[in-house]
Amino acid sequence: MQIRYLFLNISNTFLFLLLFFASKAQTINTGNIPLGAFKSQKTAGQELQIQGDNGFLTVKVYSPNIIRIQVSKELPGVDFSYAVIGSPQVVKTNIKEEGNNIILTTDSLKLIITKDKLHVSFFNNAGELINGDDEFGTMFTGNEISVYKKLFPKERFIGLGEKTGDLDRRGNGYVNWNTDVFGYGPGTDPMYVSIPFFIGLHDSLCYGIFLDNTSKTHFNFGASNMRFSSFTVEEGDVNYYFIYHSGVEAIISSYTDLTGKTPMPAQWSLGFQQCRWSYFPDSEVLNVAKTFREKQIPLDVIYLDIHYMDAYKIFTWDAVRFPQPENMLNTLKGMGVRTAIIVDPGIKVETGYKAYEEGLKNDLFLNCLLYTSPSPRDRTRSRMPSSA
Repeated sequence: MQIRYLFLNISNTFLFLLLFFASKAQTINTGNIPLGAFKSQKTAGQELQIQGDNGFLTVKVYSPNIIRIQVSKELPGVDFSYAVIGSPQVVKTNIKEEGNNIILTTDSLKLIITKDKLHVSFFNNAGELINGDDEFGTMFTGNEISVYKKLFPKERFIGLGEKTGDLDRRGNGYVNWNTDVFGYGPGTDPMYVSIPFFIGLHDSLCYGIFLDNTSKTHFNFGASNMRFSSFTVEEGDVNYYFIYHSGVEAIISSYTDLTGKTPMPAQWSLGFQQCRWSYFPDSEVLNVAKTFREKQIPLDVIYLDIHYMDAYKIFTWDAVRFPQPENMLNTLKGMGVRTAIIVDPGIKVETGYKAYEEGLKNDLFLNCLLYTSPSPRDRTRSRMPSSA
């Protein structure tokens, strides 16, 4: 009996410890950890770096109307961006402390950071709240970082580029993760292009947020709740630029000051461009162009999709469908029609295929991850396989 009692106690203790560590692991893996309270700060001109309990908050003024917010688990390293080409202007900036708040002001904006939770709020010169953190503030969940923003009662959201659905994004969630999705519908997401920039409008105020992160990102504009909006990065830092102006046009101008403005394109590219999936063989391409001319419908460009290729290999022509591509292109050019062909960013693995062999020889290939797009009805997060 004593031996059995001892065994039961050991078993119960082992079970308790197993459950305890399992719960701790679950907390570590899935628990939400806030940025935390203020611990210390460094100020250098128009840049402010704050260390919190669980991470770092870095603020940099780019112009009187643009303030960059960066949140990271570790001290930020080399500052690099694939998207931003604009440099910070020299801006008259005032940074001071008042009680529980750190206050940064420019000629156009006032940023208030609460020291107890490191929440940020943006105000204009009239003292009106333009945008501010929700009670959740910034949260770390595993490798993910999420920023929760207050949702104003009549706030509307526009932007994100190539997305389906309503022009007003409110009430929906979106994923940015470039996906070649065939036959998409009104609820399909993600799509081909990711543009992590949106504009919020409420109470005669408007602002823009550009999220500069190349990982998979999520935007929630009050989906399933009417309390907050949010954006999440799955890897790396949260790095966003807050832009404030009195009008949308000026916000877009400041956004393109950051990311670059499109050069003036060739005049012919501003005309009508005919595109579908797909025109073949060459006789159909020429017939389409001739029909436009006969019916006196303007036509400046015609597109060829993947069926012009030999077995869908880029930099090749299908010898049956397009036996004399140069003649076809010259004929179209003589009609005043330019030709655009699709070029997919992938090379078929095939011995003897010139592009494949050259890529191997010169070490030009990147290892990619496979991703399957969720169905239009599935707006929840989808995880990628580990590798392919």
